[in-house]
Amino acid sequence: MITKRIKSVGVLLTVACLSSLPVMAFAQERTGGGRGQQAAPDFIQVLLRPKFITMLVIAGLVLVLLLTRKMNNKLKVPILLLSTFLYGISANLGLKLFAGFSMHPSPICAATKSILYGFRIPMIVTLAVILFLTLVGPKLFCGWVCPVGAIQELIAMLADKAKIKRKKLNFRLTQSIRVLIFIAFIFLSLTATLHTVSNGQVVALSLYDYINAFHGYEMSLQPTFVDNVVHFLPFVLTLIFAFVTYRPFCYIICPIGLITNVVEQIALFRVVKKKDACTDCQDCVSKSPCPTTAEILKESVLKPDCFSCTVCTRSCSLDLLRFGLKNK
Repeated sequence: MITKRIKSVGVLLTVACLSSLPVMAFAQERTGGGRGQQAAPDFIQVLLRPKFITMLVIAGLVLVLLLTRKMNNKLKVPILLLSTFLYGISANLGLKLFAGFSMHPSPICAATKSILYGFRIPMIVTLAVILFLTLVGPKLFCGWVCPVGAIQELIAMLADKAKIKRKKLNFRLTQSIRVLIFIAFIFLSLTATLHTVSNGQVVALSLYDYINAFHGYEMSLQPTFVDNVVHFLPFVLTLIFAFVTYRPFCYIICPIGLITNVVEQIALFRVVKKKDACTDCQDCVSKSPCPTTAEILKESVLKPDCFSCTVCTRSCSLDLLRFGLKNK
């Protein structure tokens, strides 16, 4: 009962955050933060940066492969490696070619810093791309484009190859933790319990700054040992625990995962089941690394995160699970 209430609170919070995005953007424009009539051209200018264009291209390619049932591990691995390189590693190389792929703002910062300091065009574009890809397909951003998600998926595949038995966590538990962290972030932000002083004013800090695995891709050393621990430890722990359970950062920590879990419930394309033909053999459930497949078979209204890993669709011997339109 408690976990259901927590999940409901999470849904309300994330919907409230999503609904506030256009309101905040409009308020910025009215107060000069969006620079009036230049707001729309700025949005398009940022959207046309190589970082976002390539994200949309990769996600579009993935969607075609999923819908045509041509996605396999030989294609999956290079796509995930490409996303890991482009959006996680390339900006550290110092090459002009990859200057536009910098991890600023990271997906988490685009959401949390917008709540703290107001929406800015790069943050709006980042969130718009994430939400658009989530509405189109089964977590196309989180599953295939996000560098933290991609590296966890690669580790999951490596663990399966090495026959490492991973623990499948209870979704009610992970969702409860994810919601509680988000509520704690909101509370600490409102109270400025975590804060710094800028230009003589107290400025709230984000709780997620201390547990943000995306920082691990910013490979420059920090001033102190403690700073380095805070900077790199979440990423290192994510890599370690990805051998223990499937996508631990996505399911337990990430606020973008929490938001997109709400949005994916109304996604255009998703894993669908051919009705009245399932023998309930549970092969797809036992082989899937995520807790989502069981809920797909039950046709639950609210399902756990689906990262379109293709394990369940490939493991059904009767070919009853596939990517397609919800009502088809």
